Amino acid sequence: MHVIKRDGSRELFDISKMEMLTRWACQGLDITAEEVLAATKVLVYDGMTTKEIFDTQIAAAARMISLEKQDATYVAARYMLSSLYKEVSGGPFYATVAEVIRAGIDAERLSSRMGDGRFDLERLNQAIDPSRDMLFDYMGMQAVAERYVLRDKEFKALELPQHFWMRVAMGLALNEDNPTARAIEFYDVLSSLEYVTSTPTLFNSGLRRSQLSSCFGNRAADTITADEGKHRFASLFGLMEECGLLSKFAGGIGTDWTPVREKGQFIFGTNGVSSGVVPYLRIYNDTAVAVNQGGKRKGSFAPYLEVWHPDFPDFIELRKNSGDERLRAHDIYPAAWACDLFFERVRLAQDEMSASTVMWSFFSPAKHPELHELWGEAFNQRYIELEAQGAYVSQMPVLDLWRKWITTLYETGFPWVTFKDESNRRSPQQHVGVIHNSNLCTEITLNNSDEETFVCNLGSVNVARVNPATPRFREVIRTAMRMLDNVIDLNYYPSDRAQTANMRHRPVGLGMMGYAERLVMEGIDFESTEHLAYADVLFETFSFHAIEASSDLSAERGAYETFPGSLWSQGILPVHTAREISDGLHGGEHQTLDWDALAATVVRQGMRNSNTMAIAPTATISVIAGTTPCIEPPYMRFRTEKNISAKFLHVDPIMRHGRPELVKTVFEIAPMWVIWAAAIRQKWIDQAQSTNVFVPKVIRGSDLANLYLEANRLGCKTTYYLRTDQEKKDDPAPTTGTQTDPSAAMCSILDPGCESCQ
Repeated sequence: MHVIKRDGSRELFDISKMEMLTRWACQGLDITAEEVLAATKVLVYDGMTTKEIFDTQIAAAARMISLEKQDATYVAARYMLSSLYKEVSGGPFYATVAEVIRAGIDAERLSSRMGDGRFDLERLNQAIDPSRDMLFDYMGMQAVAERYVLRDKEFKALELPQHFWMRVAMGLALNEDNPTARAIEFYDVLSSLEYVTSTPTLFNSGLRRSQLSSCFGNRAADTITADEGKHRFASLFGLMEECGLLSKFAGGIGTDWTPVREKGQFIFGTNGVSSGVVPYLRIYNDTAVAVNQGGKRKGSFAPYLEVWHPDFPDFIELRKNSGDERLRAHDIYPAAWACDLFFERVRLAQDEMSASTVMWSFFSPAKHPELHELWGEAFNQRYIELEAQGAYVSQMPVLDLWRKWITTLYETGFPWVTFKDESNRRSPQQHVGVIHNSNLCTEITLNNSDEETFVCNLGSVNVARVNPATPRFREVIRTAMRMLDNVIDLNYYPSDRAQTANMRHRPVGLGMMGYAERLVMEGIDFESTEHLAYADVLFETFSFHAIEASSDLSAERGAYETFPGSLWSQGILPVHTAREISDGLHGGEHQTLDWDALAATVVRQGMRNSNTMAIAPTATISVIAGTTPCIEPPYMRFRTEKNISAKFLHVDPIMRHGRPELVKTVFEIAPMWVIWAAAIRQKWIDQAQSTNVFVPKVIRGSDLANLYLEANRLGCKTTYYLRTDQEKKDDPAPTTGTQTDPSAAMCSILDPGCESCQ
């Protein structure tokens, strides 16, 4: 039997090469080379190219993945790695860092700064640890090899996985006083999968145009073009331009639409009436489709509207599949920005003999723009005052609106339920304005204005890889915070409004992944008070170290510009504004660390970053890290995947710990436990978290409503997707092809191609 080599020549098939590679691929794993070889040999035929043989080996190993043979995933990963070795280096060895950097610069991909002498490339080369390639499972290696390693214009790979990590580390260390030492420090936490930066940072760090940020949040203005003296983006079509620019460079966007006057409102300039929010949202929708993210996927835009806006009832129905298509926008992700007064009235109406007596009033943002800039008690007083004056545009029973909202939420998953007052009440930046909206994934709660578009820079600590009970946890967090802070200065900003906001406030969003896997590792049931108590301690530690790290960076580099007047400057930390909920949920201690001492340090040293923590989805980077996404339980224990090589079984990494009784999927967990856990975590986080809510297909409306009322009562800032159980069961074997699932577009669960957040 003959094989065809890459240069086109033929030679006899040498099975010893396959055997040697397979023994290497199986080394240290709970699977034998003999069984892998047996599965491979039957697929080999005369006249195959060497590349086809590589692909066949990968496919054979991938098809062997099962609950009983989970290590087959690492065999497939190592086969893929060997193919990448051959493509980049011509054999099973690493080219030097200097060679890879030069190739990237020559290919016009890398910034010339990467090779201008600031780095000691020999020291960096010595720091490369090829053994860390063995940490990748099949899906992780596939993601890195196919999407993340740097490639030239002909799509030839220029770097191997450890070069990839080093390139990211170098790109984030460019401005450091000792860039070589810092690059090695950054490389160590990245390559060990203890911390992974967000996808935009992984893609673009060290490149000629380094757009490293994940999330943006802007606001609409109620004019076609900007008024004199205003920023050009402070207009309806200026907003579309800014969103297009942000989307072009792969940013996910949340937009505050509340300032736009309602349908039917008189327009003095034309003596006509406004068409309202919805027609402009259709243009916004089409902008998302037309200006796709980095040329790879349609844009991801989330419009936010406050519940007192007269167009809110129409806004609720934007994603419905029935009704007037002129009032629909199917490619954006609507979210409601809801005040506490609304939920207070819902609760009141539930207790009334006649629900129709408790009304909800809608006010014109053009006539009463102050409502948009108020929150909490000040908002309540003004709202009730205007209501008493009869200044509303219209009214309806609050329960009718709530039922309409909850029904549409159940049917479509939108609009998401997010909480204006709690987001503002606990914001450390109350002195610089109001938080008007969150971002695409609902974990960012930052200020924006006509002059500023908020930006957040993300990355996640992998608690499945680094034990939170060890000193290493603090070390990883401190290194991660330094990397995130560096992003702000190194970043390419498609919008000057975004640059202005990021440089003034310097917010970052340190997140977490591997949470559900860590619970299983600790022997903790998700549906238990033990879980809530563990979450309290875990996130207290996480919060303490993140704040401490930012304060120490401030001592080194200086505080962010708007630190004076912030809650930080007054010694008020996130835990000091949190609701007292621990005793009611798990009966444990409120806090265990010395927060008074940390507060004093923050007042003395300042903070480098206005915000430090945000639990974002980690659809892609958790695949790379081989762990469970962010704070989510697994969606399935195992499922069929398909690529160009084979159908194969993906076994959730949480299954590797031999505790199947603790591995509960999202629909096997009572949804209230998700809300309670989110409330516990929110105590410690200065931004928010992407909290998906999963419910049975058959659920009473009152039970669904109570989940959100409880989230509001306990002080959650936001929620994310609502997903219903569509009777999808774990797929026992790779026999039916890739599953089609209504949750396939979910950012945090089954969309590893998402580049908007992580």
